[in-house]
Amino acid sequence: MTRILSAISLSFRVCIAFGTSRTRAVLRSAAETIGDQGMRITVLGGAMLAGAALSPLAMAQSAPIEFESDLEAVTVIAAFHDTRAGTDSEDVLYEVTLDNRFEKVLQNGLQIGGRLTLRGQRDHPARPGFLGRFGGAPGPSGAYSGLSGEGSTRDTGARGQLEAAYLEFDGGYGELRIGRDRGAAARFFEGAPSALTHASISNAYLDPDGIKIIRTNHDLTGPSAKISYATPRILGLRAGASFTPDAEAAGLDRNVRDMSADLSDAVELALNLSRRLRDSGVRIDAGLAWSSAGIDFAGSSARDRVGTWSAGANLEFDSFEVGGSWIKSDNGFAGADYTAWEIGVATELADTEISLNYGEAEDDLAGLLGDGISLAARRDIANGLELAVAYQDEALSSAGGDFGGRGVVVEITLKGDFLRINSN
Repeated sequence: MTRILSAISLSFRVCIAFGTSRTRAVLRSAAETIGDQGMRITVLGGAMLAGAALSPLAMAQSAPIEFESDLEAVTVIAAFHDTRAGTDSEDVLYEVTLDNRFEKVLQNGLQIGGRLTLRGQRDHPARPGFLGRFGGAPGPSGAYSGLSGEGSTRDTGARGQLEAAYLEFDGGYGELRIGRDRGAAARFFEGAPSALTHASISNAYLDPDGIKIIRTNHDLTGPSAKISYATPRILGLRAGASFTPDAEAAGLDRNVRDMSADLSDAVELALNLSRRLRDSGVRIDAGLAWSSAGIDFAGSSARDRVGTWSAGANLEFDSFEVGGSWIKSDNGFAGADYTAWEIGVATELADTEISLNYGEAEDDLAGLLGDGISLAARRDIANGLELAVAYQDEALSSAGGDFGGRGVVVEITLKGDFLRINSN
């Protein structure tokens, strides 16, 4: 275990040493976040690993520890977007991810693993963690959507964050995770295919025009500390549940810490189906999820809890795949529903993935109505280098005015193995 922690520390220091000045600043910010969370994670992980190490089963001969560290850098370029008045577009956005995983299989078949994911990102300065204020309808932000009609004064630069830090125990009776992680509803999500990984019209990591409000991936609590259980997959079907005592994470893509209402005692239940039909060869991936969390807000319009439902599916045929997703949340306030959906189709021509996506979202609390369409193509240029090009047309209507942007988006992804270790 000491060697694994040393490897993680080494990989982090190398990234700081050889990265650009902006990357170094972001990763140092992530290091400060790790320092804040480190004591809780160390105590929890140490106690659990000590228990596992002292058990008779764990003391038996087992497989070596496998450690993997992967580095990914994504740049999104939207330098020539045609935007409506009041829409501030960002020419270049980026993200750097260092994903560290270890795994050990005991002689009795129990698999013990862990994950530590560090991410640095420069997203649209007015949309940190998907939060957004668009003016025209003063009031709190939705407990699920995080969107508000109040005026925006945000100007957020590059940020770093510890996005995952958990231990995992996987055996014949299912999988148990403890630590900072996404909940079962987000993990079991299925939806439309897309050639874009970071700047798609829904569930985007990077938002050049700052007007993407379609979010169907049911990420209620973000990377907050939680406990999750998932059953073994039986006939392609798997069930999962998560409990989050305090949703406090300021995640890069889900910032619950800065929302108007505090969320606690969050419960997530989800089903996931992954099955290939033997006769037709069609692969079906589908997800269904429900979540609820307590709300702490001083206003009289707040509900006791926020409730959310979502569903999604993807069908893969021989020559193409098609899918879609839908979500509806009461947003934690009376008359404040948030609804979003997306559909998409993708195929491969001459080693190039091509996708067409369309989606809409409506937030009654913030008074927002948005839609977007995207035609994208993605291709492997070299080993570890991918290039995607898309034409997007997005619009957002609010009580404070209309926003919009259209044009070409370029997504460049560079990824590779950073470190590999096998050790007893």
